[in-house]
Amino acid sequence: MEGLALSIPLDFALIFFLGFLGYRLFDFLHIPGGAITGSLLMVAVVSSQGVEWAEIPSYANTLFQVMLGIVIGCKFSREKVSQLKSLVIPGLLSSVWMICISLAVGVLLAKATGLDLGTALFSSVPGGLSEMGLIALSYNLSVPVVTLFQFVRVITVFISVPVIVSKYGNGAREEAAGQTITAASENEDEKGKGLGAFATLVIGGFGGFTAKYFGIPVGGLLGAMIIVGILRTIGVSLKELPKWAVVFAQVGLGGYLGTTFTPEIVITLYSLLLPILIFSVVVVLNGVILGLLVHRFYGWDLSTSLLACAAAGVTQMSAIALDMDADAVTVSLIQALRISIILVLMPSLILFIVR
Repeated sequence: MEGLALSIPLDFALIFFLGFLGYRLFDFLHIPGGAITGSLLMVAVVSSQGVEWAEIPSYANTLFQVMLGIVIGCKFSREKVSQLKSLVIPGLLSSVWMICISLAVGVLLAKATGLDLGTALFSSVPGGLSEMGLIALSYNLSVPVVTLFQFVRVITVFISVPVIVSKYGNGAREEAAGQTITAASENEDEKGKGLGAFATLVIGGFGGFTAKYFGIPVGGLLGAMIIVGILRTIGVSLKELPKWAVVFAQVGLGGYLGTTFTPEIVITLYSLLLPILIFSVVVVLNGVILGLLVHRFYGWDLSTSLLACAAAGVTQMSAIALDMDADAVTVSLIQALRISIILVLMPSLILFIVR
């Protein structure tokens, strides 16, 4: 027991060290979104060699979510809140689009690979790597296969979408960057007037861990974002977290996800290589097409549209949105709405189809 207690902080330190190396490598190579993607890939490579990590407490993942939620919540304002109602329709439409495409891909996947229909459908649904794995386990489906497809989906989106956004969303990003600089200047002017960064972390932590306790999907991020956002909107001056804290959260989150890439997943990867490659291309193209449609019909900037419609997780895409100066509030809310609908509806819908 003492050895286990000792191994957890040591493993956590090693995971973070590897993640930081991955982040610096991606930063050196000018690959967008490197804090989360680089750390994830670096730890995944080490994990695939059979390294057995101590089980990192779930509250560590929640803490990373809280820190990112605070950063997004600090971007709230009265003007931003008044715009939230305009997100409902595109959020619902994008969720329906994702569900329909995922079901179609799952059926085709089952026919092309011989996988049982339940496993194929849960593999294709963009509902979260750990969430879909746990649901598959509860229904006695092939957890390694479901986890593999979910992991490949996340990795593919993390690598490709930031590159697409970087290439085609430059104009929007420069405008957003200008707004960010202005906001930063305003925050600097308020220095000393409001609550400090530690107080902001405590307040955000209360909201995040409370939401997590009540089982809200991605509760750490959403709870912190909502409570900090509300306080900022009503005029409470909360100091933003320093940049190093945000990088710490992104690297820690990426490393945490990287530990799920086990040797069993690698073996499954080799046996399903072709369908996985095709699946990856379809996942990325589906998100890009949906993002372009949202950009066209709702007038969102291209960077925000692509990140909001990408088939990845709330926390991860919100972190990348912060990295790339997109509208992180819109991205996080659209992603949260989609994953909530998927987690509520899809298990029952898939079981109905399978039966």
